[in-house]
Amino acid sequence: MRKCVLYLLVLNLVLGLSACTGGPSAAVADAPELLKAVPSDALCAGLYSRLDKGVDRMLDSTNIVRSIEFGKLARSRSVIALCDVGSIEPLVIVEAGKASADTSSAAASVLAQADSIGVSSLFAQVGSHNVLLLSPSETALTVARRNVASQSSILDAPEFDRVVSVLPSSDVVVYRSRGSHKLFVNSFSGPLRSEILAFLREASEWMVFTDDRIVTVQPEAERYWGNFCSSQPLAPVKLGSVMPDGTLFYVDIPVTEGYRVSYELWLDARVALESYNRRIAKVWNSGNKDPRQWEKELGVAEAAVAYTPYGTLNLLRVKDKGKTDGVAVNPRTGFVRALYGSIFNDADSCMIRSGNWIISGSRAALENYEPAKADGWPSKAKVVAGGPGNRFVWNKDNSISIWDSNR
Repeated sequence: MRKCVLYLLVLNLVLGLSACTGGPSAAVADAPELLKAVPSDALCAGLYSRLDKGVDRMLDSTNIVRSIEFGKLARSRSVIALCDVGSIEPLVIVEAGKASADTSSAAASVLAQADSIGVSSLFAQVGSHNVLLLSPSETALTVARRNVASQSSILDAPEFDRVVSVLPSSDVVVYRSRGSHKLFVNSFSGPLRSEILAFLREASEWMVFTDDRIVTVQPEAERYWGNFCSSQPLAPVKLGSVMPDGTLFYVDIPVTEGYRVSYELWLDARVALESYNRRIAKVWNSGNKDPRQWEKELGVAEAAVAYTPYGTLNLLRVKDKGKTDGVAVNPRTGFVRALYGSIFNDADSCMIRSGNWIISGSRAALENYEPAKADGWPSKAKVVAGGPGNRFVWNKDNSISIWDSNR
């Protein structure tokens, strides 16, 4: 699960895949009780029907908490939070029976084991239940103790009532988007690293992950990428018919009639429209053509990018069919990236035409291009993205479904 979540985060970071929820439809009072023990500034919280599931999914094999024998408490409801206390530390919260002044024998055993190996622990009452709180970090436990005593928690965090309204009954991990640069600072490399991390901080307030679905949560403000994306209609996506063989990662975006206006309104709300216009002007001057007019004349209906072992390819589906005799010089180098964002390749010096598709990139990438039709490709979506064996499809209901060929 942790590997899957990280992969999904990469997609969210690069693409801004996000689904806008409506206003809160559930009271915070209906939230899972164990969340009342999660510090208000926690970076993420995994909610699990069984502790053993959460330990396996959120704690790596070197974590000292994994050495504790939880006995029957391994089958108890739990929350595992990650907290920033100078370093990122886990806080394990385990339900330990109805509220009582006495500890159960199982809880007493866990407390004794924790003490013997230097894991900080606390037995407390939260709502109608006793809970055990454990952490390798005394600081993290101290913060949690103060939150429990003051009855403050993650439930008081901005927009968390919206998170509660979309929590499923299944196991789930909730990430605070603004903390993702701390959680995943060492997970990315390359020239897009800083841009990716900065983007995720502003794409939404929260991200809610289950095994087969993603929902992001944000207030109704124009600056959030999630609100821009949710405003777009479901539209045909046909990249699957020309997907490059060996593609490692791809993004497929329908370009609908209102896409350009909505996209630039989002840029304006983020105070990024001026720099965007400068990039457009730069390629306009170099190509002697207004990129926006070029987009309109071509009738671009779909913009996609595919990362392959031979290089990155930009793929545009346009209204008219055409064909080139082999690889040709691209007279509009940089236009696709300028129009649709930094995930696209600006070093697209060459191109080919194939039916309704204009495919651009380096000569080497194009000379090695072979289409490999993707199985089970959706007919319509808001965004499609993925890699070998995985596909993430933004649906009509503004959630992102996860298709996994290995299931």
